[in-house]
Amino acid sequence: LLSDLSSMMKIDSDRLICAMPQDTRLKLSLPALRAVHAQAAFNAKRLKAFRELEKEVHEGKCYLTSNGQGSVLRVVNLITLRLERWDGKFCVEVGKWSLKESIVQQTRAQLPGSKMRAGELAMQALQRLTGKELSVLNPEVGGGAAVEVEEAASDSYGVTTRYVKTNFTATTSAPAAKDTCVVPTGAEGFEVFQDIELWDTHGDFLDNDKASVFAWVTDAEFQHLAHSDMKGRRFMFLKEI
Repeated sequence: LLSDLSSMMKIDSDRLICAMPQDTRLKLSLPALRAVHAQAAFNAKRLKAFRELEKEVHEGKCYLTSNGQGSVLRVVNLITLRLERWDGKFCVEVGKWSLKESIVQQTRAQLPGSKMRAGELAMQALQRLTGKELSVLNPEVGGGAAVEVEEAASDSYGVTTRYVKTNFTATTSAPAAKDTCVVPTGAEGFEVFQDIELWDTHGDFLDNDKASVFAWVTDAEFQHLAHSDMKGRRFMFLKEI
């Protein structure tokens, strides 16, 4: 039925299911979830992976279906935003601020983004993102969005995952965009941020005592940072960006 509806209305089933209420998505996911549980049998490692997958499904972070071969497929819908300023540099997430440890840990650079929630359209997810960490920049979103679909094995869950990514573009002329880096409100006084030009998100958005740190980079810098193995290292390079 979904494939027929998708063909008739030119709406792909992945985004259609993503926009459904959580209880409906959960009902659609249950047969595949039972199949994963049956495959786990009495294997402790696979049962642990199943519990993690089950939790994610119930929280609305993904849903389960099957591919053309009858195998279980985990589907994750995401949005990303390429936010450019006047000089062509764009905003990327380059680290995570830890309130508990009072440090920033480097991560591989990535565009600001978010998983779409159950019952949410891509534009609604974008509004949630820009209204949270990026609100001070007043992003002006351009027309249209590009959709990418890729599949990869999820070893931690023991299934294949399809990532449906909706990529938006936007520009900003906000005064805050002149500075180098964004950090959570109240974090400016910590030693790790000394001698770094900062702009403040003016928001209380800590998630499990962590928040994103952003910087403005060129395409070349982004390619380098996105492919560098920086995970877990302490943040040392912001001043040079």
